[in-house]
Amino acid sequence: MNSSSDLQAAILPVIDLQGGLVVRGVGGVRNRYRPIESRLCSSADPGDVAAAMASRFGFRDIYVADLDAIVDQSPQWESWRKITGAGLQLHLDAHLAFANDCQRVLDVLGEEGIASLIVGLETLGRWEDLREIANAFGGRATFSLDLRHGRPLKIVGGAIRAEEIAEKAVDCGVRRVVLLDLVQVGEGRGTGTETLCRELASQYEEIEWITGGGIRSLKEIAWQRTIGASRVLVSSALHQDEKILMGSGE
Repeated sequence: MNSSSDLQAAILPVIDLQGGLVVRGVGGVRNRYRPIESRLCSSADPGDVAAAMASRFGFRDIYVADLDAIVDQSPQWESWRKITGAGLQLHLDAHLAFANDCQRVLDVLGEEGIASLIVGLETLGRWEDLREIANAFGGRATFSLDLRHGRPLKIVGGAIRAEEIAEKAVDCGVRRVVLLDLVQVGEGRGTGTETLCRELASQYEEIEWITGGGIRSLKEIAWQRTIGASRVLVSSALHQDEKILMGSGE
């Protein structure tokens, strides 16, 4: 059985960045995202939010989705620096489609500031590029299998089904994969990837699977661990109340 401390350690907190602020993501409709309103701090400044999450929960790393970089290729370098300045290592999703993109991040932030470099399906052009990133950056290379209503956001190299895309990513050498259905984000109704995670985790036991979207409680995190997730992305629940740490909120 998973202890409360084990489940808390499985939480991978999330910061979504847009326009220099931390925003609350809901349903993947990015033009409707608004600055976060949090019980942790009164500010939506990335540095303030990161510092509050680190001090309140003791987090050491954090998943950062830079929406300006992903959508408009306008990375928020200063916001990244603020978050690392709060003592958190970044799992960075910021339109990192090529090896030179990844290297630039390491050059600017330093290796100590980066936990992993996330290549999202929605920004990937060719599987050869993911293979090059995996070869160059080893364990830091992470692939995000981006979905909407269970369907991949994009077809790359003929792979259509989510299972096919996961197989391609593993073949490219990636050993960490995020399963994220954007319509579930911030809705508080589960990840929507439970069946997919169970199937993939049983097939690829050597891969670290990360799930998330709509997580409300430690009980839900325990369920995600049961079906094969190593870590679980959590955002809104951390800001709204203390239930995520009490295992309630059902």
